[in-house]
Amino acid sequence: MNKGKSSFTFSQQIINRMNRTIGWIIIGLIFFISSSNNEPDLIYWSEDYRLSWDDFQGQPRFDQKYISALTSSGIVDYKGCKDGMLIYEVKAYFERQNSWVKQEAYTDYHLAHEQLHFDITELNARRLRRALTKRQFLCGQEEEFSQFVQANLQEWFDDQRDYDFATRHSMDKVKQKEWMYRIHTELSLLDDYKE
Repeated sequence: MNKGKSSFTFSQQIINRMNRTIGWIIIGLIFFISSSNNEPDLIYWSEDYRLSWDDFQGQPRFDQKYISALTSSGIVDYKGCKDGMLIYEVKAYFERQNSWVKQEAYTDYHLAHEQLHFDITELNARRLRRALTKRQFLCGQEEEFSQFVQANLQEWFDDQRDYDFATRHSMDKVKQKEWMYRIHTELSLLDDYKE
């Protein structure tokens, strides 16, 4: 292992690559336009349902050397307009076809790490529901709605990135437990905003 600047640069390059990858995944998933809540590819977050490896139906990305599993999730399901108001549902969802796992990660421990990514999505859905209680959007204000949602979901992006960084993609078991406690505590504190 090299010491000094070159190893820092290599580590920084890995982090930058991971941030770009996570950024594109999250940006691509912020809005999912759906005409039905019964999409077979989607699992909506529920306290009663925990992910299983069978839910990860996408093809692994072997070009992603530092990622062994990927949870693809989103939050806003836009519906349209009714009586002059924008209609939307704020739901945390998991996309089966875009979520994947490599063979080496098929463990309960790694599955718990991926479940927490989904729980982080639900936490941020609750934060957004809370923020939207203070706002209404009229038909024709789709752009304002989009900007409001994106501004509020920046914390979601930050949480997902920080979670993987702090736990080193689940390798740091102490940090993994800390994050589990933190996210579950925050979910409880926002119980009034669950669906």
